Amino acid sequence: MSSLKAVTDVLHSTLARAQEEREQRPGLIDGPDGPECEWAAYERARMHETVNAIRGERDLPAVPVEDIVRAEQHAVGHSDYSRKFAFYCAELAEK
Repeated sequence: MSSLKAVTDVLHSTLARAQEEREQRPGLIDGPDGPECEWAAYERARMHETVNAIRGERDLPAVPVEDIVRAEQHAVGHSDYSRKFAFYCAELAEK
């Protein structure tokens, strides 16, 4: 199994666990592009933490949350949004 696939799988699992908690975060908050669902910010934060944890294990510097926002924006609209978001975050974790 390639490293990128393995990291994608880890991040996909992280996102799936965060998505299971959506009903616990029903509010709206200020997001990068204006008001957004609280659960969306939570999921992005979990992905940011996990990407940086993986980078830390590899002695790479942390990436800013703006990089995660861009990865998420590239995934929006895809029928496989969760897998795409995980893949784009895996690329960030590996570079």
